[in-house]
Amino acid sequence: MTSIITMGFCGMPGCTSKDAPSFSGCTKDLHDFFTQFEDLTDSCGLTTVEKCRAVLHYVDSDTGELWASFPEFEMADYDDFKTRIIDEYPGADQGAQYTYHDLENIILCHVDHDISTETEFVEYSQKFHLVATWLIKNRKISKQECDKLFWQGLLQLVQ
Repeated sequence: MTSIITMGFCGMPGCTSKDAPSFSGCTKDLHDFFTQFEDLTDSCGLTTVEKCRAVLHYVDSDTGELWASFPEFEMADYDDFKTRIIDEYPGADQGAQYTYHDLENIILCHVDHDISTETEFVEYSQKFHLVATWLIKNRKISKQECDKLFWQGLLQLVQ
């Protein structure tokens, strides 16, 4: 059986589809949004003009109105348009960034709630390691400090 790949706008998921890219409005999510959007547009063979129009379908109306007001949108050059969008969100070009305070919040949240199931433990571990890995990689904390902090979030379990 041969599968048919739909090209152009018709191949793009609807904005409410679970497969649709979505932008939360948070600067740290912009890079991932564009990566997902561009993967889809490339697989559907959208032109640069079509990409400029299509990206507005995956953001809320206020964001779409703002982005459509940029002169780069009218010029319909996707690369320039994307650059302009990223310039409007300071730090967006750096992707997700975390602070020591973000890690403390994860720890405090889980200390206050007794982790009693494997699912709760896995949830804590994943949230913790996402932030901690970034902090270690960017030399904000050491691996030893990371290990110590991880166990602080599990104090209820070892007592």
